[in-house]
Formats: sequence, structure tokens, C-alpha cells
Amino acid sequence: MEYSRYGLAVEIVREAGKIIPPHNTSQIEFEEKNGHSDIVSKYDKQIETYLSGEILTAFPSDGIIGEEMKHPDSGDWIWYVDPIDGTTNFVNQRKNYAISLGCYHNGKPAFGVVYDVAENRMYHAQVGRGAFCNNDRLECGKRTALEEMLLYTPIIQATLIDAHPLRSGMRRLARDVRAVRSLGSVALELCALAAGEADLFIAGCSCPWDHNAARIILEESGGEIRTWENDALPLDAKTNVIAARQKSVLDKVVAEYWTD
Repeated sequence: MEYSRYGLAVEIVREAGKIIPPHNTSQIEFEEKNGHSDIVSKYDKQIETYLSGEILTAFPSDGIIGEEMKHPDSGDWIWYVDPIDGTTNFVNQRKNYAISLGCYHNGKPAFGVVYDVAENRMYHAQVGRGAFCNNDRLECGKRTALEEMLLYTPIIQATLIDAHPLRSGMRRLARDVRAVRSLGSVALELCALAAGEADLFIAGCSCPWDHNAARIILEESGGEIRTWENDALPLDAKTNVIAARQKSVLDKVVAEYWTD
């Protein structure tokens, strides 16, 4: 059967979810990559191998950039693969993790797919066609009062505790919003903004495979995403990130809190 890239992505991400063991299975084995807080499981590797194999079988000239591997491109299409975004959550909680695929054509976003396996929520978006969770269309909410907002950050220590040039402003922001929460998955936290379940997002360091799918879903739902320096996110490099459900809210936060 012939697939569009988007159709293929939705199908193989759902199939990849079946590689995940049932919740009641024994403890998941993992390895440390760069210390005890940076881990990888055998399922990360299995899912990335499966996804990359399916992509290259259907579109052999496409390039793939993944958390655990990289396939050099010989064409105009690049896929960003995160087999399990939130591996620590997967190992410790068996929830709050996602399989993420983002696809770009000549450096421009084409579509993004983020699958919350534990909750069976498939977030997906094609540029110009809107964003969805399963079959429900997503639209960012309209809250504009900071005291009513929920702020997500994937690593609270790096954002609010560790020293960095914008820390005091971020701490003031954390006091002024209704609450700060952390899922520990960049992809799911950006999708939460798209779904209207949160209002702001801040990350001190995010990799392309963490956010390159979810950023498309957020933008297609009406949200805004940038670097802390107020630039467009780089496509192929680690970066800090700030996002909001509305451009006006993001502008306000940067103007009022981006000082130390």
C-alpha cells in the first residue's frame, strides 16, 4: 500500500506504541548515558529502529535525525524521531511519555505526530490544516491574565533553581502564575498548550527531536514558540524554549519578566 508521509507517520507511530510492554510487566531495564538522570531503555532503541526502518523502506532518500541514531539525508525531507520522550517517566511511572515524529521539507515544517501511549492520545497536525488530538480539533485557549495561567517546565531545577541569566525573572513569573507543573516530557507539555490544558512553557535545553513535532502541533492550534532570545527555534540544534498559547501572552512575559 502506498502512503503519504503523513499517513505513514500516523500508522507507524501507533504501531510503535505496541512495542511498549503492558503496565503490569516487570521492571524496565535501562542504561545510563550521561549520569543517573539521563537514561535510555531497550524500548527506546527498538522503537527508533522500527520507525527508521519503516520510513526508509517507504522513502529511502529521506533523512532521519533521532535521539539514538542519525541517517544522513540525500533528499529534501528530514524526519525528527524521539522514540520515547520522557524515558524517566516511562521507567518510573509508566505514563507521561510519548513517541514523537516531526517531518520537515526543505527546512520548513510539514507535519508532526506525538503519541501519548499510556493515555492513547494521538496528537497530530499538518501545516495549514489544523491540529488534532485523536479526532478532536485543538485550539489554544484565550486566557490572558497571568494569575489564571498554568506554567509547564520539563525540568524545574534547570529553569527555576540552577543559576542562569534569566532566573530571577522566571522566579517572579512562577510566583505570578496560578501554578507551575512539570510532566518531564517536552512533547507532551507543548501538546498540553495546544490542547488548552496549560498556558505557558519554558525549557532551558531542548533537543530537536524533543520539540520538532510538537511545535508544529502547537503552532497549528494557534500557539507561539521561540527561543529565550526571541528568535525562531533552530531546526537542528539544542536550544532553550519559551512557548505560549497566544503571541500576545508570550510578548508580555518576555517584556515584563525577561530580566535578572
